[in-house]
Amino acid sequence: MFEKESIIALLENIGKALPSKVSVYMIGGGALSLRDLKEATKDVDVVVLDRTSIRLMKGALEKIGYEVDPGLFKEQFYKDAVFVFLDKSGSRIDLLTGLVCGMLRLSEAMQKRASRYGAFGNLELHLVSNEDILLFKAVTDRPQDLVDIRALIDATQLDWEGIIRECVAQHRKETRWIFWFYEQLCRLEDSEGIPIPQKARIFEVCLENWDKHPGDWMGEFNPAQLKRHLPEKHRGMLKK
Repeated sequence: MFEKESIIALLENIGKALPSKVSVYMIGGGALSLRDLKEATKDVDVVVLDRTSIRLMKGALEKIGYEVDPGLFKEQFYKDAVFVFLDKSGSRIDLLTGLVCGMLRLSEAMQKRASRYGAFGNLELHLVSNEDILLFKAVTDRPQDLVDIRALIDATQLDWEGIIRECVAQHRKETRWIFWFYEQLCRLEDSEGIPIPQKARIFEVCLENWDKHPGDWMGEFNPAQLKRHLPEKHRGMLKK
């Protein structure tokens, strides 16, 4: 597990090992730990934007004792990781491209919203905004992400309309991310037993895209859960 102090130590070691300057964006639990919103994270996720940075980061990580673990590429979540690194203790670093895990891109708008955390030798670190961290976590179905989403909702004043705008901007012809966003918030309400008032606004955007809702959307929810999360007329309109 990486605590805030160990993440900073890691960044300093990478910065010393880099032969020239590299700028990276941290997403996920690592960014939350640096913002004191999470005590520790099991892995550190950093996004790089060009091939030169990939090469330099790979070399620096190998220099400080990390090795590429090709076995992890078999897992769906890591398909789009450029490299997954492990050290002898099992600490994991995911080095990703602009497309994170086959889902959302680290868009130009996300890059502009990110805040510069500091420079560690030749490594310049930017933390993705809390809104964008929430969005990345809201389009997955990993149970551990629910805890982080709850922490973000409880501890910060979020720009929900901004989150929705980014989510919609990243819609693809075959994928409307707003539906997975809504589904994850339904999971959060069920697991944590809390109401999320903004969920109603997100459902409005789902309705605007209703003809594109995925065939397996809300498929894991039982009838009682569907009754809580979807109006009756829309429950009957789900794709079978």
